[in-house]
Amino acid sequence: MLRRLTAPIVRAKRQVVNDLRSDPYLAYILLLATALCSFWIWHRVPNFATRDERWRIVDIMEAIGFSIQDPSVDSLRDGIIFWRSYGATFYLYGIVLLPLLCYLALTGGLEQLTGLSEAWTIGHWTYWQILPSWVWSVAIVSARLVNVTLAVGCVYLVYRIGTMLRDRATGRLAATTLALTWGLVVLAHEAGEDVPALFFLLLTFIYALAYVETGSSRRFLGGCLFGGIAIAFKLTAGVGVVLLAGAYLLRARRHGTTPMEALFRPTMLVSGAAIGIVTVYIGFPSAVSGGVDVLFDRVARGTTAKGSSHGWLRRPSWWWLLRGYLNGLGFPLFVGSLAAVVAAFDRLRHRQRSIESDGIVLSLLVVGATLLVFSQWAYIRTHHLLLTVPFLLVLLAVALQHTAVQRPRLARVATAVLLVTSAFYTGLGTVGYATQPRDQAAKWLTDHATENATVETYATDPQDAAVPYAMTTHRPNLPTNDEYEHMLAEWVLDMPERCPTYIQLNYQTSFMYLAPDNHSERASDHSNPQVRAYYHNLLAENTYPYEVVARFGREPRFLRTAEARPVYWELLRAGIYPRTNQYGDPQDFGVDQYTVILERTEASCVG
Repeated sequence: MLRRLTAPIVRAKRQVVNDLRSDPYLAYILLLATALCSFWIWHRVPNFATRDERWRIVDIMEAIGFSIQDPSVDSLRDGIIFWRSYGATFYLYGIVLLPLLCYLALTGGLEQLTGLSEAWTIGHWTYWQILPSWVWSVAIVSARLVNVTLAVGCVYLVYRIGTMLRDRATGRLAATTLALTWGLVVLAHEAGEDVPALFFLLLTFIYALAYVETGSSRRFLGGCLFGGIAIAFKLTAGVGVVLLAGAYLLRARRHGTTPMEALFRPTMLVSGAAIGIVTVYIGFPSAVSGGVDVLFDRVARGTTAKGSSHGWLRRPSWWWLLRGYLNGLGFPLFVGSLAAVVAAFDRLRHRQRSIESDGIVLSLLVVGATLLVFSQWAYIRTHHLLLTVPFLLVLLAVALQHTAVQRPRLARVATAVLLVTSAFYTGLGTVGYATQPRDQAAKWLTDHATENATVETYATDPQDAAVPYAMTTHRPNLPTNDEYEHMLAEWVLDMPERCPTYIQLNYQTSFMYLAPDNHSERASDHSNPQVRAYYHNLLAENTYPYEVVARFGREPRFLRTAEARPVYWELLRAGIYPRTNQYGDPQDFGVDQYTVILERTEASCVG
């Protein structure tokens, strides 16, 4: 029994070893992916790269905290369903954090986790400082390193797909372009669900393709298992259902079988559906603990929430899709991917059925079905599109290999241009992790502030700020209701009574008040004349005893001119500069990290 369970792992290991021995370039491709995905992996620690990263890590700690407060099954269940435990990431990062949690248990530190259930009452700053900074640092970096491992695994799986479709040269090209893709590198630098979901979706694709070729029910059922795991990580990986359905229908077209024989397999279909459903259900710990209604609520929330722009930009879906692909791929690779899709459709019209043509059909199915869903959304980020990127790159690699047969010189030039420009684009973005404005601002305060110095920031969430963990901080801790803006204005204008040593202004929570109302929905929401005047006076250095001593990052355009950029330039810029702003939950780049530090010039603020 044990041998049967471990047999797939043994076969997978044997395949990896065989590929590494047979293709001397593969190891270098994987090393390239590792270097890019792990470069400066400790950025922002002990702070978080994104809010999503925080919740993915905290989910496990909250459940443990509930159990410590009241050691019982019910309290553990309450801890799991508290807030929103996001699917299979709970298990993944639970395993990752297990050594840390064991160490805390042995040293008596687990009691500190009991306060993590009070994020919404004590405020995110106090919540962040409940645990020692080293605990956050170890937890965050450990979780990110798992993401790096899975990202490198994705590069290998794309190599395997390209090799299955055509040959090792195709696999190498597809894997290299993915390793040089900024969208993958970015998401490997945070603990989230996108990269794990992609890893298991690629496994689903491999099993689906193997089923088309062999008709083996084990391959189909394996695809259902991995597809269920992918969905448990990320609901949009439900495109795996379309992928498996496509493989099931394509099998009926293969030589050596009849349509009736291929399609009439009720046992396989029922078993596959059962495996997928059970895997998804078990993959959501909140559903296991709180019942299937929790899973339905999660699905409903995930689908309805995408109809709102969440206070950022209101743009048509095509704008978001175009911008997301341009930023994730870079302009040259995006153009190459578009050309590859066109070439794929043309190739299907003229070529006979083969494993290559079946792989092309399945790749187009994944991309098409995903974009059909996203076309209904009010906002789409680069991380949403990650699930489609490897399949576009596989199509690109196949197209370039065909071109190499017919027009070798053109193929060599096109390949060189794509690889060099992608390396420059992604390399520029990756090196930027070493000089991020928020990290630089936090380091400046660490280097210049005295032991008793205080800093005031208007960020209600430390993830938005650039303040050292141990520094005494003044920040608003106000209830979010209809009176928020009024209470915030009162709190901000009382700054002279607090008289901090430093004041830190951030893009999202300070400079948005200086943006014109038509800049974005967020700027319109931050339209408060009193607060706006306060920030103007601070920066003018003529009302309060403060002067600007440091600036970090690129200054927002609206501080220089009220003229907005043309729409075409907004899109083009996203494909030329990798570190452009993300408008929300992904990592904040570009002007999103703009930070200004002011220092008090007099002993008192009241004169």
